[in-house]
Amino acid sequence: MGELRKLVRRMGLWRKYVFLLLLRSPFDAFRTWLSANLMKSVFRCLETHHSGALLQLCAAYGLLCAMLFVYNGVVWTEYAAFSAKAELRLQKRMLEKVLSLPLKRIDSRFSGEWLTRLNSDIQAAFTMMNGPFNMPHLAVAAINTTLSCILLLKSNVLFWCITWMFAIPQFIVNYRVVLKAVPQLKEEAQDAMAENTSAIKPLLTEADTILLYDAKELMLMNCAKSSRRLMKINMKMHVRKAVSDVGMRLFGIGGYLVLLLTGYCLIGNGTMAFSDVVYCFQVRGSVLSGMFMLITCQNSLRANSVCVKRINDTLN
Repeated sequence: MGELRKLVRRMGLWRKYVFLLLLRSPFDAFRTWLSANLMKSVFRCLETHHSGALLQLCAAYGLLCAMLFVYNGVVWTEYAAFSAKAELRLQKRMLEKVLSLPLKRIDSRFSGEWLTRLNSDIQAAFTMMNGPFNMPHLAVAAINTTLSCILLLKSNVLFWCITWMFAIPQFIVNYRVVLKAVPQLKEEAQDAMAENTSAIKPLLTEADTILLYDAKELMLMNCAKSSRRLMKINMKMHVRKAVSDVGMRLFGIGGYLVLLLTGYCLIGNGTMAFSDVVYCFQVRGSVLSGMFMLITCQNSLRANSVCVKRINDTLN
């Protein structure tokens, strides 16, 4: 987060970027409120035998949803235009900076590393700023999760406690398995990619010299070695993310079953109406989806922050 803020400030786009994030952020929170209240109102009408009001109810909520999606489309149109201009500005500034660096600094690194910084690092930086499950979705998920927790707490404290009893272990597993390890693995992967690019480049640009000195086998062995190293590092990241995904699914299903049994008991005791239980399940689903998105965004941001740090080092 700190590296991204430094980069956006360096480009002079911080205020506009934050403003667009704030405009986008309330969308999922309002959608959660609309869908939960619609389901509650529909089932309450059926419970009280006021089915004649269903048409008006659905029309009113449908109009609100249409207005919300129009608002979201307008915001994303502005956001897309901002993203395209910002990416062009950063690419131009990075190229000018690399071309102005002293020869001693250029020679101190592999040529493949400079190509990586000008291509994959810039792409990762803009994925972090604008891509799916990165900064925009992190802001959306944070507000949506907060509002959903408040709605669930106001509706039923027991449902709120059960939801977080299963949600907190998911955060712990994700932090211990993924968040602590992925940034270092991502940095190692970037170095391995630069080494692999440097190993492949002579095969394309100096093929005649390699054949002249009969160094084909040696160069191919060097490429294979760097490729295997890159593959092993990427596999470690994928395995850790897979373990985190399995934990999220298991805790999510376990919490759902416990809430289902609790809701059945409360309805049987007459403590809650069916419409209220449906409302709690809708809000609880939003809490979990927001939490899953938060975890996914955190993983992506931690991985991409390594690339942003390399860009900031280049621009310093």
